[in-house]
Amino acid sequence: MQVAAGRSFFECVADRVDAIVPHLEWVFINADGSAIKSPEACELLVLAGESYTSHFVDTALRIPAVRWAHTEDAGTDGRFYDTMRAHGVTVTHSPGTNAREVAEFAFGQVLWSAKRFDTFREQQRTRQWKLLGLESLSNKTLLIVGLGAIGQHLANFAKAFGMQVLGLRQSATPVPHVDRQGTLADLPYFLSAADFVVLAVPLTQETNGLIGKNELALMKQTATLINVARGAIVDLQALREALQRGQIRQACLDVLPKEPWPTEDDLWDVPNLFITPHNAWASPLYLPRVAELWLENLRRYVKGEELLHRVR
Repeated sequence: MQVAAGRSFFECVADRVDAIVPHLEWVFINADGSAIKSPEACELLVLAGESYTSHFVDTALRIPAVRWAHTEDAGTDGRFYDTMRAHGVTVTHSPGTNAREVAEFAFGQVLWSAKRFDTFREQQRTRQWKLLGLESLSNKTLLIVGLGAIGQHLANFAKAFGMQVLGLRQSATPVPHVDRQGTLADLPYFLSAADFVVLAVPLTQETNGLIGKNELALMKQTATLINVARGAIVDLQALREALQRGQIRQACLDVLPKEPWPTEDDLWDVPNLFITPHNAWASPLYLPRVAELWLENLRRYVKGEELLHRVR
């Protein structure tokens, strides 16, 4: 049996994989899509680690023998998943493996906004000693759109700071640390109550363009919008206009509809917009967690058992 993967992923599992599949043969695909040995006979495919690039994906999608592909992703939208589904390949993904880190990043942006760290940094650059008015979080309300693993961590963090927590999800099952809960149909009613809105929901037909002109108009003028989900969930033109008019206070985007975002686009210069390069997931703990999930699925695969986190 052959598996195509990046070398860093192999290094995470090398000392344990033989106990599951003795003499599993590895074909390494580099970040630029090249491989010393042709991967065309690979039955298994893993997209994870530093080799997970667009060039890697280009090579991976040309492998004709793949029967099972596993990715480090939480979300399952995009060209790779569409192509694999069209080819009838079994695909599994890794929801929750970076959830805490993404939630930490999003809550860091809440603190950045409330404590005005950007202004303090600018004052340091210009050597100003000037006191600023700062906010407390204990009388603020956080709306979490999407109460999966990321959203649940966020609710926990927010409660530790004494915040009021609102949350939206498709299920009516209550989530710990959420004071008021609803579905996406309740979004208009929840937006007007929130000081911070964090988007942590998958990209679907229902959530594509979820935050547009009408939704931004419902938000407080002092509110901050934070997106750690997918870029297409926010109407960027509507957001540009809202920020330029001072309709909302700030926005923090870790995701954009096109990545990397073009350097010549004036979105970079929009006032009160903080852009980060889809970096919230990053952690030295991420790849080992993905590796643990893959090893368990490899054991199930060779035994013919149902795989965990299969993309339907």
